[in-house]
Amino acid sequence: MAHTFSEKTNMIKWIGIVTMTIDHIGYFLFPGMLWLRIIGRIAFPCFLYTIIEGTQRTHNYPRYLFRLLLLGVLSMPVTPNTWNVLFLLALFSFSLKYRRFFLICLLLSFFVEYSVYGFLFGWALWWMKERNDAQGIGLSAAAQLLVLPSIQIFSLLSLPLFLVEGGIRLPRMPKYFFYAFYPLHQLILICLAM
Repeated sequence: MAHTFSEKTNMIKWIGIVTMTIDHIGYFLFPGMLWLRIIGRIAFPCFLYTIIEGTQRTHNYPRYLFRLLLLGVLSMPVTPNTWNVLFLLALFSFSLKYRRFFLICLLLSFFVEYSVYGFLFGWALWWMKERNDAQGIGLSAAAQLLVLPSIQIFSLLSLPLFLVEGGIRLPRMPKYFFYAFYPLHQLILICLAM
C-alpha cells in the first residue's frame, strides 16, 4: 500500500493521545473521578485502529515492529502493567502481518496488558475496517463480554470515529511524537502523584 497522509488516521491518533492522557490523569492523580477513566476508554481502540493502518502502510515492517517493542521495554518502569499495552499492540500487528502466527500471538496475548480481550478487539476492528461494518461492530460488542462487568464497554463509543469517511483537519502529528509522549507523560504524572 502506498504511504499517503490520512487526515482521518491523524485525527484518530490525536483523539487517542488526548483521551489516553485524560485516562492516565484519572488513574494517577484522581482515582475517585470515574468519568476521567470512562473518557479514557476511547483511547485503546484508537491505538488499535492506528496499528491496523501502520501495519498496512509502513515501508519497513521490521523497523515498525522494533519501535513498538522498544517503546514497550523503555516504558516498563513507568507503566502500571509491566507487560504494557505496547506488547499487545506488537502482537496484534504481527498477527495482522503474518496471519499464520495468529494462534501463537493470541496465546501470547494472555500475558500482556488488555490480554485476549485487546487482541480480539483489534481483530474485530480490522474486520469492521476491511470486511464488513455491521459484522465488525457486532464482533467489537462481543469482545466486550470478555471483560464484563467493566467500564471498558465505553470503548464502543470510539466506533463512529472509524466509520466516518473523512477526518477533522488537525496539525500533522510528528512521526515519533507518540514514542516519546507515551512514557514521558506517565513519568510526569507519577512524579506529580508522589
